[in-house]
Parts: sequence; C-alpha cells; structure tokens
Amino acid sequence: MSVEKTSVSEWFQLQGHPIHTRCLEVTVNQPERGRVQAQGRILDLRKFGFVPTGGDLQSAGVIHDMSIQAEVSMENRVIERFEPLQQVVPFEASSRTEGESCRDSIHRLRGLVGASLDTSLSKNLSRAYGGALGCSHLLTLSHLLSTTLTRALDWEADARRQRPGAREANERLFKRSVLIDGFDLEAGQGMEITVQLGDLLTEPYSIADGSLSRFARHHEVRGHARIDMGQMSLASLGLWERERVGLPLQPDGWVDRGALVAPLVGGPAIRGLAHRVDEHIGLGSERSALRDTLRNLAPGAIQCMAAYAHRVVEGAGGAAALGDGPSILQFGGLPDSCYIWREGGPGMRSRSESS
Repeated sequence: MSVEKTSVSEWFQLQGHPIHTRCLEVTVNQPERGRVQAQGRILDLRKFGFVPTGGDLQSAGVIHDMSIQAEVSMENRVIERFEPLQQVVPFEASSRTEGESCRDSIHRLRGLVGASLDTSLSKNLSRAYGGALGCSHLLTLSHLLSTTLTRALDWEADARRQRPGAREANERLFKRSVLIDGFDLEAGQGMEITVQLGDLLTEPYSIADGSLSRFARHHEVRGHARIDMGQMSLASLGLWERERVGLPLQPDGWVDRGALVAPLVGGPAIRGLAHRVDEHIGLGSERSALRDTLRNLAPGAIQCMAAYAHRVVEGAGGAAALGDGPSILQFGGLPDSCYIWREGGPGMRSRSESS
C-alpha cells in the first residue's frame, strides 16, 4: 500500500554520528550489438578513528576500492569476460605478511568465464571464491554484478519490444547503485544503518531529445535498520520502494514493504541474514531489488562495526592497543572469512602473535 512521503522521511531523520559509507555501483554499457559490458565497483570509506588489525593500524579514509569488468552475450547470457581488480586492499604483500596479499586468490574469479547468468551462478560464485578461497568484498560485488546484469538485460529487452531504438557504440543503458551508511547511536549501544538502491534504465540516444528524455525507468528501494549492539540483533527494520516508468515523473508513490521484513526484526543482524532475506522476500524476479538491498545490509554493517575499535582501546586505557587486552583481538576478519583471514593465513597469524 502507498504511504505518505513523510512516513519514509521520518525514518531517515538520522541522529547518530556517521562512521562508515559503503558504495557499490554497476554500470552497463553496450559496446556493440549483441553484447553488454558491465563495470562494477565497491568502495568502503571509514569516517573516523583507526582500527588495529593484522599487526598494523588501519586509519580512516578509503579502506577498500575494488572493481570488476565483465562482458556478457545478450542472446544466451553467457559470461565472456570477467576481470577483477583490487586497487586498494588492507593487506599488501610485505615481510609482515610473508609475501601474501589480498590479491593472491583473485584469479579464481576469472574462472567464471563461460558461466551463464542464471540461478546457478550464485552457487558457482560461492564455490569458486567464498570463505577462505577469496575476498568477501569482491564476492559481494560479484553477486551484485550478476543480479544487476540480469535485471538490465530484462529491462532492456522489455523496453525495446515496446519502443525500438538502436544503441550507439559504448552507450550506457543501465546503472545500479547501492549505498550503505552507518551511524553510531547511544555511545556504542546501538547503530543505525541506511541502505538505498537505485536502478536507472535510459532510452537510446537515437530516440531521445535532450537529457531528461533519456529517462526510461527508475526503481528505488530504501531500507532503515537499528541494530542492538549488545545483542547483535535487528531492533527495527523498515523497507520502502517505488518505481516510475516514463515521463512525466510522478512525485511520491512510495510503497511500504514493512510487512515483508517484519519477521526479521528481533533476529540476528549478521549471521544467516541473507538466507532469512531469501526466505521472507522470496526468489522471484519481481522482488530482486528488495532482495539485493537487504542482502547488502549484513556485509555493510560488518564494515561499519570496525569503527567501534576506538571504544575498545579507550575502554582498556590504551593497553589493548598493545595487544594486552583480549577484546581488541576480535577486530579483523573471522576465521576463514576470506583468503587473508583463513586459518594459518597472515591475518590469523598476526592475531595469534599479538595475543
């Protein structure tokens, strides 16, 4: 059912201190007839403090900057190119890491060439690059890139059936953005998380007359969560969406999807959240944007939580910063959460040496 615009806005009147922003985006171009190219990027921006992790201090600023370029056949939806890149990573190869780096396992993703954009791709991704085999951030981006390509191709096919028009070489036809922002509440007792997704399909230049006439279709999702940091549970969760097709643009139109996510409230904020999202949102294509928004809540929240390291250090009178306080050893990845934090890897070795 539709809700008043103020109902959405009231949820987004944030009062906490900003601690972290994660940005994911996927841009889809058509380099030539019958083929699309996708450029995906994930960027993590820590907004204050520092985190003792991996035997070093990770300061505020850009902590992850990674990307993927992919090419897909429009006819059979087979991946013809899949090239990942990690511009900024927490662990560069050094004597401290015994020559290991976050980039060491990146070649595994190139094995996706030849895979189809279908329901099996998610499992193929997890088998090839999940957990200790790869990087959790690139894995998150890979999942988003695959679902984004599916939506872009579906929307483009539907639009061209209704209003034919040829694309210019390298013309952008679709873009998805997902933005996650974290805010500290009540001196670390709670955290506020907002997740916003936007999908934009454009009309071909050949049939457009000016910038605004490029507008074809826009789907937005907004999510707002409060996390009880003591219980690590979802204290509240709101979700809204709206879709607008063609001009003129209609104001408002937000639809409250709170009933879909109500069963998630009170449950864990991190562990198993993606599976519970699939259970309650469903796997149908009509809810793919809602599903992708909520699937990014947990990995985004994990990045926000690292900003709480300063409270642990301050609470221990600084001793934990020197490795004398066991609580500081929790910062960093969980065992086998990625290649660097695998059992026996440089992350776990540095944690063991400082305990």
